[in-house]
Amino acid sequence: MNQHSTKWQSIGGSLLLASNIFVLVLLLAGDRLAVPSWLQVAGRMHPLVLHFPIVLLLIGAVLPFVPMRNPEAVAWRNQVTAVMLLLGALSAAVTVMMGLFLSREEGYSAEGPLFWHKWGGALLLWTASALYWLRNSLKGWGNRGFSLGMIVLLMVTGHFGAVVTHGENFVLAPVTPAFVRPVVPIDQAELFAHVVQPILEEKCMSCHNPGKAKGGLSMKDSVQMLAGGKTGELFISGDPAASLLMLRLHLPDADKKHMPPAGKPQLTEAEIAILHHWIQNGAKFDGKVKSLPPQDTLYQLAAARLTPPGGAEQLDLPHADEKLVAKLNNNYRVVYPVALYAAPLVANWYNRDKFDIGSVKELLPLKDQLTEMHLQKMPVKDEDLALLAQFRELRVLNLGFTQITGKTLGELAKLPHLQRLSVAGTPVAAQQLLALKKAPKLDKIYTWNTGISSTDMQKIQSTFPGVELVNGFISDGQEQLKLNQPEIVNTAAIFKNDMQLIMKHRVKGVEIRYTTDGSAPDSVNSPVFKDSLRLTESTVIRAIACKKGWNVSDPVQYSFSKSTYRPDSITLISQPEGQYTGNGAKTLNDAEKGTFNYSDGKWLGYVNHPLEAVVRFEKAVPLKQVSFSTFRHQDAYIFPPEQIEVWGGTDKNNLRLLRKTSLPAAKQGDPVAPITYNCDFPEAEVSYVKIVMKPLGKIPVWHPGKGGHGWAFIDELMFN
Repeated sequence: MNQHSTKWQSIGGSLLLASNIFVLVLLLAGDRLAVPSWLQVAGRMHPLVLHFPIVLLLIGAVLPFVPMRNPEAVAWRNQVTAVMLLLGALSAAVTVMMGLFLSREEGYSAEGPLFWHKWGGALLLWTASALYWLRNSLKGWGNRGFSLGMIVLLMVTGHFGAVVTHGENFVLAPVTPAFVRPVVPIDQAELFAHVVQPILEEKCMSCHNPGKAKGGLSMKDSVQMLAGGKTGELFISGDPAASLLMLRLHLPDADKKHMPPAGKPQLTEAEIAILHHWIQNGAKFDGKVKSLPPQDTLYQLAAARLTPPGGAEQLDLPHADEKLVAKLNNNYRVVYPVALYAAPLVANWYNRDKFDIGSVKELLPLKDQLTEMHLQKMPVKDEDLALLAQFRELRVLNLGFTQITGKTLGELAKLPHLQRLSVAGTPVAAQQLLALKKAPKLDKIYTWNTGISSTDMQKIQSTFPGVELVNGFISDGQEQLKLNQPEIVNTAAIFKNDMQLIMKHRVKGVEIRYTTDGSAPDSVNSPVFKDSLRLTESTVIRAIACKKGWNVSDPVQYSFSKSTYRPDSITLISQPEGQYTGNGAKTLNDAEKGTFNYSDGKWLGYVNHPLEAVVRFEKAVPLKQVSFSTFRHQDAYIFPPEQIEVWGGTDKNNLRLLRKTSLPAAKQGDPVAPITYNCDFPEAEVSYVKIVMKPLGKIPVWHPGKGGHGWAFIDELMFN
């Protein structure tokens, strides 16, 4: 038995020596090392096998510290220690080799934590090997010193491995104080550095750091973010819907490309909204939050994030009766807290035709909680400001585009906490603003579009040294501005027989030109839109705004669909998948179109099985067309359906095939767009219609998801 052990240990010692030499060669080869695919598989098993040497080497390191007096027990301890050290060192060698193979894959940097993890593993192997070979020569604390060094190396190497895999401070996070975002006053806060970057550091940096740039992408700083990864740019400035960052965030949680990966902390809805609006606003890495208008969504999201925990409670306001708040909410007025469980309240008004000052007076029971009032575009008059002055906790008051003339602005100086006031779009005069000098906390007044000249504005500013006057853009008549797009007044995108389309533009004297044949409108040949346009068939409108002295607006496109017959019921035989469940079967017949934000809750999504639905008409209808309103977004794995079937008849159990259509294959570079497919067939009397829509079964080879299933989205069915 002794001879067998000696022979076994001799073979193991030789293998250990060869392994040490091979590891040294791998380390010295560095970037010159080319790892074949079969070794990449072995490399990816590194996290699986690394636990074996840890246990074995710990046992081998601890045993020399166990006191024993019996010579036989000491001999047994020494033999077990030798076996543990040999097995531990051999398994450590295999683990180090696998780790070196893994480190050669894309997404890992040779610098930073990976460098220390790699060399720490090699030093651990060499220390364990030396302790095994010198175990009989080292006595007492010499042996124990090597053992202690091995334990320290185990901890240090494991720490850097955790940093590579899970991000900074992963090991010590449970015993270190929770990260608290520094409180930055909103007037000093930078949009990227203090609002956007902390989200990326907290939720993305564990996988996208210089040491472990998964997908070749690092988010350490703006330079690396702009460089993107191996799949392309991280975001497209101004277009969140087409930005890879947002696409990956919105993928189903089960999708392997969803970010962050399953099991890691996910972004909250507010954090996703911040990233969305940051990209939409140009994805700028400089600029301050205060440069955004207060009504801007990104400003409001940033303000909420920059507010310290419990910041709303620091106002020390009494909580309002929840039942009273609920009672005071109606279709034209909304009252809500500034944050969950917070006492301060915000009030917003809608629909100027339904407004009267009595709706403000009704809120007097909440005057000790209301800190914001948004009355923009409501017919508020000069005599109403005395009533507003009774809401003494107001911090924000928006009177933009109301009917005030400025005669009674002095009433608002009585508000002891008023910080921001908007009189934009009113005929307030420069002299009338001086009545606000006595407002003790006022720090910003929005005066754009009031007609106050830049000269008068400078004079007023000198009398308000602590107040910022925001006057917007003042043209000197030299530059030519670009018009914004025309707006559609109609809210319904689906009509029964016909509809009167109404478009408008907020700039006076603008001419709207349009097309209905799919061609691009121009400012010369396209027809001019008059008061309205009668639509009798499904139509796609493309329009631009034109005016002399201005640049033509970007084109805008709207789709309107005709649906002559409204079903009495729709039943889903197959259920939608993932988070794209909309409002169930009602989604197919609610006359609401989904938006380009495919997570808006207005789409049904199918990927692993077809959509199957049965439509019932109480009275038989003469049907000759069924239209499918779908969506295409290739970067989000959303493709046109592969095949559509329409079955119909008067007997639910005996339907015949009315139309079966195989749709054209997707092409690389097809734009993001809603698409309506019309299935025409000879007129048939039907009481029941069965719909089958099959998603793409195999994504084309030019797509990153080649070979997988594509999603098919649908938001409406139309029957004509």
